[in-house]
Parts: sequence; structure tokens; C-alpha cells
Amino acid sequence: MAKQRIVVGATGDGDEALAVARTLRDAGREVVLAGGGQSAEQLIRTALAEDADEVVVCGDVDFAALESVRDQLGAQHVRLTAAPGVTDPTRQDPL
Repeated sequence: MAKQRIVVGATGDGDEALAVARTLRDAGREVVLAGGGQSAEQLIRTALAEDADEVVVCGDVDFAALESVRDQLGAQHVRLTAAPGVTDPTRQDPL
């Protein structure tokens, strides 16, 4: 069975994204670290380029905008998830 491929990125500082990426990697997932300072479009384009199953977002993010970009770019198969500490009750903890 193939590992789940996850893009981890942050809209602000990338330190939190790095910590989340390490935790996911240690849990056996294949991780692509997009880093900090990413826009919604950059995160979705990275997920498409990397053939990712999921994008885990760290920092203050507008999930409606992220979902809109995902849909516009034809990436509906990519799951969007907030990292721990991101206040959006509709998102599940990826860890």
C-alpha cells in the first residue's frame, strides 16, 4: 500500500509547518514541505504538482478561499486540513 502523500505549508512563518511535517513523517506519511509564506494558490499548485492526497495548512488561513482555489484548479481530490492550533472547527486534526 502506498504512503499517503501530504503537502504541509503555512501562510505565515514556516516554523510550525516544519514541526507538523516532522510529526507526520515520523508517523509514516510521505511529506512535501511547502514552507511558510504560501498563498492558497501556491499550496494547491504544489499539491497538484506533487500528486498529493492532502494539504495540511498551518497559520491563519481562510479555508473558504483555499477551497475556492482548489475547486478552480480542479483539485477536488485534494483534502484540506488545518494543523493543530488552527481555529477552524470544521477541519480534522491530521496527526
